[in-house]
Amino acid sequence: MKVLCLFFAFFLSFMLVQCTDPPVSPVVGDSEALYAGRGNGNGGGGNGGGGHTETQGNNLSFPALLVDGFTVTPITETLFTYAYEGPYTGLTQEEIDWLLANGPWYAQKVEGNVWQAEFQNTGNVDVYFVDWGDAMESVDPKIGRPYRLELALYAQLITPMTAYKMAELAFPSSSQETQGTNTTTYDSYYSTIATPKGKLVVQKYEGDATFLTWNSTQWEGDGINVTTYPPETVSFAQELNVGGKYIFGASNKGWKPNELAEFRITFYFESGSTVSLFNAQAGDYNAGEPIIPKIGENNTAVVDPINNITYMDVTVVQSGGGGH
Repeated sequence: MKVLCLFFAFFLSFMLVQCTDPPVSPVVGDSEALYAGRGNGNGGGGNGGGGHTETQGNNLSFPALLVDGFTVTPITETLFTYAYEGPYTGLTQEEIDWLLANGPWYAQKVEGNVWQAEFQNTGNVDVYFVDWGDAMESVDPKIGRPYRLELALYAQLITPMTAYKMAELAFPSSSQETQGTNTTTYDSYYSTIATPKGKLVVQKYEGDATFLTWNSTQWEGDGINVTTYPPETVSFAQELNVGGKYIFGASNKGWKPNELAEFRITFYFESGSTVSLFNAQAGDYNAGEPIIPKIGENNTAVVDPINNITYMDVTVVQSGGGGH
């Protein structure tokens, strides 16, 4: 019987896949360096062990400031019912040993495992740093292949908010990525910012990008050809990722470019938003602390405080190509 249960749990973990990407895989929620450096973590979950099924969404694990009418429903009861029993696919033996020594762990997306980090409704809020997806910073988009578009807005807190310690449990940096908590909470001096007014525009340009001018929703060219890329079936909105953080991400695995060209990907706010990028920089939340400024391996994000936008220039390459 034990053999059958283990086989079923292993099989189920491969069948339960979330539609978002990747790329980024974040890490231990508060700071364990053992898992640092895998990215932002936005994949799906696996099973929670023990043969039960996933029937709920991800739990909020990292503090959030809610702005511009964004709402979160408070949970009525915190529950840790099903401990994760594996598989630990994709982890090193050292990582597995650490998990076993610091568990039990309770996986995301499992009915009976319910928790919620602290969140607050607020008015005007200043962004401390913008964290673009690691994959966007390190890899050029390839023609004909989905390119995950994502970023997170972080605020620095004077009064800390409660967060849950998180760790990767299986399938890191993949669409099946599984994360969970060991029920430990900690005081976080950072939170993400959630707003329904965050928007993204992707535009192809030809010529010197320094001549581009922003007109509140897109770039225009002064002596330069600029084309707004068709949105196709991709939408861009706030989402709660497998690490339990509110980020902005693209649906359907992201944008799929169909021509070799230079593109500018710009994040902006709809009119009326109370979120400000005036004092923000490009950064990276890593091992519990931000790295500011953050220089991308291949593509570097820019914050334009005057226009209250942040953008990244990328070059679409052949499918077999690498960086610039």
